[in-house]
Amino acid sequence: MKVALYGRGIKYPNFKAFYSRLIWVLDTHEVAFELVESYGIFLKEKYGITHTICNHDQLRLKNFDCLISLGGDGTALDTLSLVRDSGLPVMSINLGRLGFLANITMDEIEAAVQALKNGQTTLEKRTIIHVESDIDEINAFPYALNDFVIQKRDTSAMITLKTNLNGSYLNTYWADGLIVATPTGSSGYSLSCGGPFIFPGSKSFAITPIAAHNLTIRPVVIPDHSVLEIDTSGRAKKVLVTLDSRSFVVPSDSKLTIRRASFEFSMLQLQGTNYMDTIRNKLLWGADRRDE
Repeated sequence: MKVALYGRGIKYPNFKAFYSRLIWVLDTHEVAFELVESYGIFLKEKYGITHTICNHDQLRLKNFDCLISLGGDGTALDTLSLVRDSGLPVMSINLGRLGFLANITMDEIEAAVQALKNGQTTLEKRTIIHVESDIDEINAFPYALNDFVIQKRDTSAMITLKTNLNGSYLNTYWADGLIVATPTGSSGYSLSCGGPFIFPGSKSFAITPIAAHNLTIRPVVIPDHSVLEIDTSGRAKKVLVTLDSRSFVVPSDSKLTIRRASFEFSMLQLQGTNYMDTIRNKLLWGADRRDE
């Protein structure tokens, strides 16, 4: 078995001790590994750690069995642009804080590697958003695992977003912006703006306005085989578009089409892990704090 290791250029407390244990666990279970190039350069510069590295193209061509993400949810989201449509599954180890995607703790690293080696993990397929536009910067990689967001910049006036669903007029949003979230991203920005939780595998997207001027406007859930067209306008010359953690400043009169991508993101979970446990553990659902 062979895996690739990826992380962001972030220094975590006690990281070197954790990393040493990770390498020991991989060696103990006879799991070969290489570092994604950008991560290998960071580890060498910041910690003096050197291991075999692979570039992004090799990651999808060298017959790896898994990509292990080391960090938080943002790090896990980064891996979409690494694995792309290769089908290479991703296992995420949480070195950060909340960890919805990266929900395997550092203390579970040995159990996670052993489960991976023995084929005792659960493979989840996650829907991906595809954005169609005439904006070259977006078109370089027009995909998002969490959400697509279009919003005003800085303190400019609200923007107008005319939307059509499957060719029929849906609504015009006068708002600070609009979020289109996958089930994976429904627990993020969309949730904080009043959007619903959507369980993975629900085959749907959530459309959630950001500070809509009309108070009767509420989030809606649409089938993920729908095609959503968005025409933007506003007083400012530019608006901000984000795909997961990647941001783009685009003209305020942009036209964008949102649809489900033709491929999915493959995520490995420990057996026995489910979405309801994640919600309760991360957001304290059902917790009674009255006696504390």
